[in-house]
Order: sequence, then structure tokens, then C-alpha cells
Amino acid sequence: MDQFLAESLARRLSIATEMVVREEYEMGILKALLESRQGKSLVFKGGTALRLAYGSPRFSDDLDFSATSAIPGDEFQSLCEAAAKGLSQISLVEALTKHFTQFALYRVSVPYIPRSFSIKIEISNRRQLWKRGQHYELKLLTSEISNISVLAQVATLERIWEDKQSALASRRQPRDLYDLWFISQKLGREFVPHFSGIDRKIIKRELRKYLPQNQWKIVDQWIE
Repeated sequence: MDQFLAESLARRLSIATEMVVREEYEMGILKALLESRQGKSLVFKGGTALRLAYGSPRFSDDLDFSATSAIPGDEFQSLCEAAAKGLSQISLVEALTKHFTQFALYRVSVPYIPRSFSIKIEISNRRQLWKRGQHYELKLLTSEISNISVLAQVATLERIWEDKQSALASRRQPRDLYDLWFISQKLGREFVPHFSGIDRKIIKRELRKYLPQNQWKIVDQWIE
């Protein structure tokens, strides 16, 4: 994506140019991962899944998955390397396999973005029940920023809701508050955000970074 297109999309979406460029690379990485042989073992989840599969306005930094069967460490390394080779101006910093988690970090350097930025992949290998139609379903991942579309196994809204509730209890991140609010709108259930343990200034600062301006008023209403 050239600078003119990236900045035009950023103006139209009322979001920082970095967020636009980041999502283009996220779509490229997702295509490489999910259309690989190992991609059949991955269930996409988390905030980026909410955006690309369910239409959340919130942009996101990371690509989170659960594995229905473990990907060997050497195959994971090769898969991450192949994803980087297929994209320009991106490099694989590291790809690690631990007992319960596989982790990869990419660095993206685009000339018209003042600083390079990172995209993180995290795959949980913990034993969990993932039943198609109950815990995940096939969804088409799309973005108004990219012409790429990818068919993926995506966690259901109910399953992401459960994960986000657990995450909010442990890490108290503003993005989890917003994601729970978004899911509650989709599922037609009530959700009242509680700010215990989270500085309201941090909530406003973080969510304004990841949300288009037309969503800021939602956050402001919570805080008032």
C-alpha cells in the first residue's frame, strides 16, 4: 500500500495511518497462516477476530489463536518465516515454541510511518474443547483496507465473550471492556463496564488510539 492510499483510508476511517497499514499486514499474515497445511489446526480468536470476522470497529495489534492439534516447533518456525517472505517491508524477529504457547513477533518498517511497529502472533496449545458449530465456526475474514479475504475457523461470539471475561478479570485492559461491550450488542445482552483497577485516563487514551473517532463518544459516556 502506498502512502497516498494509506493516508486516504486513514482520513476516511478517522484512524491513524499506522492502524491502516498494520491491518493490511495482518491480513497478509493471516492469509499465509490460515491457508497453509497447519492452518487447519488454528482457531482465530480475540480482538482482531472480532474486527475481521464480526465487524468490530476496534483495530488491534495482535493475532491470537488456539490450536486444536499442536504444530511442531520446526514447522511453526518455517510457517512464520514463509509468511514474512511473502510480504515486503516485514521481518520475523523471533518464533518460539513453549509448552503451552507458540509466539512469533514481526517487525514492520514502512518509509512513511515514523517508527516501525510490531505484530504479535500467539497460539495457545492448552487442552481445550473446540467443537465446530458450538465453539467455533467457519467465517470469512475481510477488511475494508485490504482486498484479501481469508476463510478461517473463528471462535464464536460466546466463546470470545468467555475468554474476554477471564482476561478482564486478570489483566484489566481497556480493550477488553470495549470488546465485551461490542459482543453484548451482538448477543443482545446487557453489559455495564466496571472500571475498578483501571485508570479512566488510560481507558480514554488507549481506546482512542484503536477506535475511529465516531466511536469515541461511547467511551466518553462510560467515563462521565
